[in-house]
Amino acid sequence: MKTRWKQGLSVAVIAAGISGLLVPGVATAKPAGISWSECKPGSVEQCGKLSVPLDWAKPAGAKTEIYVARVPAKDQAHKLGSLTFNPGGPGGAGASIFADGLADRLFPDYRDRYDLVSFDPRGSGSSTALACGPVLRPGVPVFPKNKAQYDAMVASSRATGEACLKKHGDFLRNLDTRTAARDMDAIRAALGEEKLNFIGLSYGSYLGTTYAQLFPQRVGRMVLDGILDHAQGATRLMLDEARTMEDTFNRFAAWCDKDASCALHGQDVGKVWDKLVAKADKTPLPVPDHPPVTGDTLRMTLPALMPKTDFIGNPWPPLAEGIAQAVEGDASLFAETSYLGDYETAYAAVSCMDLPGELKGYADAKARLALAKAVAPRVGAAVEGWVITAACAGWPIKPSNPWQPTPVNGVPPILLTSTKHDPSTPVSNAYGLARQIQGSRLVVADDAIGHTAYLNSACGRAAIAAYLIDGKLPPKRSTCR
Repeated sequence: MKTRWKQGLSVAVIAAGISGLLVPGVATAKPAGISWSECKPGSVEQCGKLSVPLDWAKPAGAKTEIYVARVPAKDQAHKLGSLTFNPGGPGGAGASIFADGLADRLFPDYRDRYDLVSFDPRGSGSSTALACGPVLRPGVPVFPKNKAQYDAMVASSRATGEACLKKHGDFLRNLDTRTAARDMDAIRAALGEEKLNFIGLSYGSYLGTTYAQLFPQRVGRMVLDGILDHAQGATRLMLDEARTMEDTFNRFAAWCDKDASCALHGQDVGKVWDKLVAKADKTPLPVPDHPPVTGDTLRMTLPALMPKTDFIGNPWPPLAEGIAQAVEGDASLFAETSYLGDYETAYAAVSCMDLPGELKGYADAKARLALAKAVAPRVGAAVEGWVITAACAGWPIKPSNPWQPTPVNGVPPILLTSTKHDPSTPVSNAYGLARQIQGSRLVVADDAIGHTAYLNSACGRAAIAAYLIDGKLPPKRSTCR
């Protein structure tokens, strides 16, 4: 669900995410101003901040700031309005991506016809910051093998959450997806747009779904790609990811076997990986200026490094090289990309509000881990579904919107897209959500491997462009190659 955009674009290492009606008494967005300035001296990108209520139920109360970036359409006379982008996460800092000048590379087909807009959701990037340290802390069990290890995992989660709550107070209680959707509507109003045109990738698909449910009358052209279905629950999320991640690992190994450019060409990639992890389990691999890389650190890089995002860089060659280097004693790649020790607190804070693991004790955790191992003997539970479950095991704030369907009605047709082989948001999510959105259209890129159709499929990008630029929709359920 989370994509490490900046790192991926610089070194081609990519990391691969709820229902609720408009609550009575909760304010909807009112127009507010954004004072735009150049993001960098001489840049076409414009940046600014929008002040919004900290708690949308108390619109006259305390405020927080949302960092917004805009890239004006090249053809202002014929533009179709604004197109708002969310890169995933939770906590994906889209405005920071645009401020770094990456809009032309990400959305070349839309630069003429849309003002491209994105924002750093509260708690992330250059919006009001949330900084509480890593939620999955190095040295704390993440795949508990007994009750004592499970208790340590829960205690670590609780301690981190309580320290974060003490530091940030009500801010931490107002980071859920519904709040982010209301922030997004405030941005729409500040831009002077009657409708929100939107493309959301990965977790961004859930943000878009939530927006459509809260504000159906304000939905314009909406694309949801790499679908997160909030009806599935924590266990199914983990198991579907484990199954597809195992398949993706096998495809990665098959690529290495066939392609001489792979740093592991001529070797049994699965055995090399298993031996490396077993070695790190016994003796963690030293890395300069970083905690040693344990077996769990290695395992928890798979959801970050295995999902392909070919449009912005294929992560498999550097992954293979990283494994080869780690075998020789340099595990630097894995030290920098593992979810274990990841400092992006907003990712966990939002997930615990909307995507809770809902563990009922060690017996429950043991059973789930065994199920993951049964469907994915090599990968096991080394997927984002378990990252979230472990991170939220003792979180002190009650989920604001636990797992349930997300019915959406009264909206224009919404386009859903997915690859057939997505290890981060399996295609089963897309089929599930399509049944919940009235009048939705679904395109599955049948031959594509990787996370999201936009980033991995030319035919998927063509279907998205046909809709966003020309308003042309595919059949209700279709595939492309």
